[in-house]
Amino acid sequence: MQTTLLLVLFFCHWMADFTHLSTTWMLDAKRLGKPLLPILAHACIHGALMFLALTIICPVPFAQWIALIGFQIVAHFLIDVWKGRMNGWFPNLLNPANKFYWWLLGIDQYFHTVVIVLMVWWLFEN
Repeated sequence: MQTTLLLVLFFCHWMADFTHLSTTWMLDAKRLGKPLLPILAHACIHGALMFLALTIICPVPFAQWIALIGFQIVAHFLIDVWKGRMNGWFPNLLNPANKFYWWLLGIDQYFHTVVIVLMVWWLFEN
């Protein structure tokens, strides 16, 4: 059950970040970490997809649902704002030819992965 949930949540993350679910409005805001509303909307899409996954695969009590989805939305929002602000402070990070562009992308995705793993850990360990 845990492995299945992890795989599905990672798929939800991929869908929200790398498909048409990330609109130009959201991507433009994420690029520099502002304005905040499109980034929040993007984080809410992550929360909605993960809500569906939890509902289908591993139904949870309402209080756990609020905690898990709230954690996902807040964490995703903060990570995306941080990455965008890094791009603003260091404009060379926007260039894929710069190796640090890839480092920042990797760190960003690592943080998102940790959040998903912590969600599943909390769900099954509490």
